[in-house]
Amino acid sequence: MINKNLKHAFNIIFLNNPLTDLPQKTIYQLTELLHETYIFQIKKGKTIITQGQPADYIYILLSGEGVVLNDIEWNINNTIDEVNAIDCLGITEYLTEKKEYTGFVIAKTDCYVLKLHNSEFYEILSSSFEISFTILKILARVTTHAMEHAETQSTFPKKDIVGYYLYLKSCDSIPYICPLRRSELADFLHINLRSLYRYLDIMKSEGMIKLRKGKIIIDIECFKILSNKYQSLIL
Repeated sequence: MINKNLKHAFNIIFLNNPLTDLPQKTIYQLTELLHETYIFQIKKGKTIITQGQPADYIYILLSGEGVVLNDIEWNINNTIDEVNAIDCLGITEYLTEKKEYTGFVIAKTDCYVLKLHNSEFYEILSSSFEISFTILKILARVTTHAMEHAETQSTFPKKDIVGYYLYLKSCDSIPYICPLRRSELADFLHINLRSLYRYLDIMKSEGMIKLRKGKIIIDIECFKILSNKYQSLIL
């Protein structure tokens, strides 16, 4: 059964404002409506979402800004994106049925968030076309921003894009023989062909792959090395 106060709160957030930071007066109104069960203040530098934790909740950023990080111990540039009000954090995991959050969200400024369980979120969306459509507009905005961000900043070095791709492919069968020609692999991964040859030579020297008669091969020894580096990566 839908929580009527929660439904009313969604109407306030998504239908009666321009989808930017809510004024303090409105946040107080929501806090009185929902109490501290749903509304939380997150101080600057504190974690809103923890990567790898069960993705059971949606976090609606009511005010403030945050940064999205991916915990990759071998890469120093882990910032994936930035988020601001009004964003729905955790909705990507919910829609793609991922069991765990795929990144950290850290408060860049003091923030207020509304936290609700996935089941409550679904009930409200299924009961209101207007709210659902507004959520779609937010997703479109977030997706556009993420694509623009990706054009100027990679999550990790391109050599590791090759390594992670080959790791995923070899998870299904060992030994794995890549069926793609070098040019096809370069096009698929959006990597310069000359650079790809260099990355493969480095990976061969590190024991990640073997090159035989022009083929990229991953045997059990190579797979162990790839696994040590990439198996804990969450994307």
